[in-house]
Amino acid sequence: MPQHHFRPRVSTAKLKLQRRSILMLAGTLIAGMTPRKPLHAEDITDAPLSLAKLTRTLPQPLTSQTITDGDGIEHSLGDFRGRPTIVHLWATWCGPCIQEIPALATLIPSLTAQGVTVLPVSVDHRGPEVVRPFLSKLHREDFPSFYDQRRVIPNSLEETTLPLTLFLNRQGEIICRHAGPLQWDAPDAAAVLLRLMS
Repeated sequence: MPQHHFRPRVSTAKLKLQRRSILMLAGTLIAGMTPRKPLHAEDITDAPLSLAKLTRTLPQPLTSQTITDGDGIEHSLGDFRGRPTIVHLWATWCGPCIQEIPALATLIPSLTAQGVTVLPVSVDHRGPEVVRPFLSKLHREDFPSFYDQRRVIPNSLEETTLPLTLFLNRQGEIICRHAGPLQWDAPDAAAVLLRLMS
C-alpha cells in the first residue's frame, strides 16, 4: 500500500505572522550593525552662546544612562534626581571644550553652593587614562571627572557635536540642551542658570 505522509496545514495568518517576525528581527539586527555617527567638535572660531539665550523646552525624560567616576564606580543619572543638574559632555580632543574648562571650573563651586549638581562627563574612549594627565597639564586636577567612554548619552540623544550640555530639572528631565560652547564666565552666569533650571 502506498504510504501517505501527513503534512500539517499552517494557516495563512500564521505564515504572515512568522514572516513579519523574521523581517522585524532582520531589521533590528541591521540597525544594530549600523555604525553611529562619529562625534565632532564645534568650530573653534564660533563665539560661545550667551547663557541668557538658552530657552526651556518641554521636559524630555532621560533614560537611565550611567556614567563612571574616577574610581570606576558607575552612577545612574537617576541618582542625581532631587537637584537641578547640568551634564556637560566634553573630550580632550575638542578645542571648544578645552577653552571652556577654566570658566566652567570657576563657576562650579558657586553653582554647587546654590544646590545645582554639575557633572562634566568626558567621552574620551580611553577615559581616565588620557583625561587625568590632560587635566594635570592644565593644572585643573580639581575639575570633576566623570566618564561615558562608550558615548551612550550622546548616541541616545542622536547628538554628534561637542561640547554638549544638558540641563535637567529636579525630576531628572532635560529642560534645555545646547550643542556648542557656552559663555560660562558671564558675570551673572550662576543667576541666569538658576532661573533657567528653577
